[in-house]
Amino acid sequence: MDGIVGLYGLDDKELMGKAFLATGACQHRGKASTGLAIGNQKGIYVHKGLGRIAGVIDHNIIRTFKDLEPVAAIGNIGYTKRRVAEKINTEPIEIYPKTGSNIKVVLTMDGYLIKEDDLRAELEPDYNLQTDNKTEIVGALLHKYITQEGIKFEAGEKLIDKLHGRATFALTALIHDGKEIYLIALNDAKAFEPFCYATINGTFVVSSESCSHRRLNGITEREYDGAEMTICSSGGNETKRLREEPMMPDIFQGVYYGNVASLFRGKEIFQLRRELGLELVDHYKTSQSDIVIPNPESGWGVTVGIAEGLKKHLYPAIIKLPQSVRTFQEGESQTRSQEVGLKFGGIDSLLGDQNVAMGDDSIVRGSVSEGGSVWVVYNAGAKFIEFWISFGPMFFPSFKEWHRVSA
Repeated sequence: MDGIVGLYGLDDKELMGKAFLATGACQHRGKASTGLAIGNQKGIYVHKGLGRIAGVIDHNIIRTFKDLEPVAAIGNIGYTKRRVAEKINTEPIEIYPKTGSNIKVVLTMDGYLIKEDDLRAELEPDYNLQTDNKTEIVGALLHKYITQEGIKFEAGEKLIDKLHGRATFALTALIHDGKEIYLIALNDAKAFEPFCYATINGTFVVSSESCSHRRLNGITEREYDGAEMTICSSGGNETKRLREEPMMPDIFQGVYYGNVASLFRGKEIFQLRRELGLELVDHYKTSQSDIVIPNPESGWGVTVGIAEGLKKHLYPAIIKLPQSVRTFQEGESQTRSQEVGLKFGGIDSLLGDQNVAMGDDSIVRGSVSEGGSVWVVYNAGAKFIEFWISFGPMFFPSFKEWHRVSA
């Protein structure tokens, strides 16, 4: 999971500032790395590093990039793809063909590619692959097809066909052909990854989430359907659907990853979560609880629905501490269980001697709840806890099953 953006505005003097804000609005989608790339008539320029956007993109970078008078930009908020984040794998990534090419490609991607060994072997004779990041494989394929077809929809169609059934992706790319800069946005045929766009004061803005558009005082025009591609150039912007089949958006990103104010397939994520809470009450009917509390932070929406349905008081009786450590990708269960206890603080005056209904949007491994929040609630004096979960355990990413039905 990454957050990606792309902007194209021929006469937009504030394009760099907008790219910073639109990318920063997706900070919740990753904290491992940040990168921005801008393009003008002369070429493409990239700056990236490990850490959050405020620590990687400073005022001097913004000013320098602004002075280059960019026409287009792409941005990435990187999720930790490995246990230890490595700068070489940060995005956006530039593609390096081995032989001379007038096509320059820099891209960033949200998604996943299953077992790229065969694709890497296919590309290595023609490309200097420099990272372990699967985005580079997708980018080299994009460069290959643009070289064959030109900066046209046919290149995107070839990429979609090549990766169908083995990859999820939403990508933004800057393409320079030696004469001008292009922005490309493209997603997979299942529309698995969230992706949406808007035109704000004449500038095209594509993002992983609609919160980027709101941050720029705009309104999302719509979310991408599957296999949709946008090409922005000095000749205008055009969007086209390249392949039509039933979509399979990743619902988990709607109930867990997203900004509560973002849209997911036409519905605000907060309301989606609230309705799941109401459905839980409709299913279970009764509760022994005196109060209802959320398992912060994403549990708020579901818990609002639970409290509303049960007609019980909702209290913020447990808080996520700002100095908490990040444990989502800690592989050792014992270490993870010990660390999650540092995440939360309970309010004794609200929890003491209470029957508590505790709501959350999902459960992945369970250790954050078992060793962290539930322990904190009991330690604060609760005498009984019900744990309400709106989204069950995930045993495998559903897209891995595509190849069985799409060959």
